[in-house]
Amino acid sequence: MQKQVIIDHDILGWGTEHEADLLKTYGSLMLVGKHPDLRQRAFDDKIAAYCREKGCDLMTGDARSYTHFFEAGVKTVRIRQYDWWKKGDRPVYLIQVED
Repeated sequence: MQKQVIIDHDILGWGTEHEADLLKTYGSLMLVGKHPDLRQRAFDDKIAAYCREKGCDLMTGDARSYTHFFEAGVKTVRIRQYDWWKKGDRPVYLIQVED
């Protein structure tokens, strides 16, 4: 089983809809705004630092959130479109720390 995944606040509905499928890949899901370390108004650089420190992946609808990983000291990230959230009419990106 893989590490943990953070579901960003902008796609919480998608994360809830896909929770069962995500738990087949990830050990646990952490929802921004519902996890004590990931407050609702947490800036992307704080989420990036958390991902780096804890070895988490991030799923988000924000195509530019990866830039904040560099601000958090990450040297390399991998990003790909993971899904399309029909209800939210937006892409879901998977961002992974490579180093």
